[in-house]
Amino acid sequence: MLASRLRLVKIFAFLGFLSLSLPALADPPPIAYVDLKNQLVRKGLDRNYVNQVFADSRNSFLPDVVKKIAYLKKETRDIYAKFYTPQVAARGRAYLQEHRAELKRAADRYGVAPEVIVGILTVESDLGNATGKYLVFNVFASLAVMDNPEIIRELGLSPTLKARLHKKAAWAQRELLTFLEYCRAKKLDPFFYKGSWAGAMGFCQFLPTSLKNCGADGDGDGRVDLFTHADAISSIACYLHQSGFKQQNRATWRRAVYRYNHSEAYVDTVLYLAAQY
Repeated sequence: MLASRLRLVKIFAFLGFLSLSLPALADPPPIAYVDLKNQLVRKGLDRNYVNQVFADSRNSFLPDVVKKIAYLKKETRDIYAKFYTPQVAARGRAYLQEHRAELKRAADRYGVAPEVIVGILTVESDLGNATGKYLVFNVFASLAVMDNPEIIRELGLSPTLKARLHKKAAWAQRELLTFLEYCRAKKLDPFFYKGSWAGAMGFCQFLPTSLKNCGADGDGDGRVDLFTHADAISSIACYLHQSGFKQQNRATWRRAVYRYNHSEAYVDTVLYLAAQY
C-alpha cells in the first residue's frame, strides 16, 4: 500500500514538473477573426492560405496596440526635439559619406536630394537602428477588427470612438490585405516582418501599400528588402519622386515629405536635418 502511494506521489510530481516545462498556451484568437478571414477571402485571397496564416502559432491579438491607436492624439512638436542636436547632424553627415554610392544611384534614378532621404531615415528609424518589435501581421490583424462590438466591449473602448474605430479598422484591413497579397506573391513568411506599433516596417518604415507601390531594388539583387540600406534609400527616393519631388524646386520638397508623413512638425524636422547634412 505504501509503495503504491509513493508511486502516485512520484507520478504527480513528474506531471507537475512537466506542466512547468511546457510553454504556456496562447490566448485564443478573437471571434472577430472569423469574419475578418471571410472578408479577406471575398477580396481575393486564397482561403487555404488565409486559414494557414491565421492558424500559425505566432498569430497573436495585440490589445495594447488597439488601445494605443484608438486613443492616439495628434503628435506634438516636442517629440522631434531630440533630432535638433549637433550629434544627430554629425551622424547624418557620416551616413551620407558611408552610403554615398547608394544615395547617388537613387538620386540619379529618381531626382531626389540625398540629404532629404537621409533626413527621413534619421527620423523614421535612427538610420536603420530602430525598426520596431511588433510582428506586422499581428498589428494589422488586430487593428482590422478594432471596430468589432466584441473587441470594443472586451477592451472597454469608448463608444464615442465609433467613427474613428471604423475608419482605422477599414484602413488596417486594406493594409493587411496588401501585406498578405505581397507575401504570398513573393513567397515570403508573413510573420518574418517586424515593425512599429503602427505596422510600419524597415529602415524607411513603409506601410504595406507603400512597399507595394514604391518598394525599389537599390542594389540590383532582384528583390526588395527594406531592411537593407540600398533598398530603403531607393524606396524612399521612389516615394518622394511619386509625390512630386523636384530637386531644383524647393517648394516641392515640403509637399513630397508631407505626403510621407502628414505632420508639419515632421516635415520641418526632416528639412532641418537635410539642411544640416
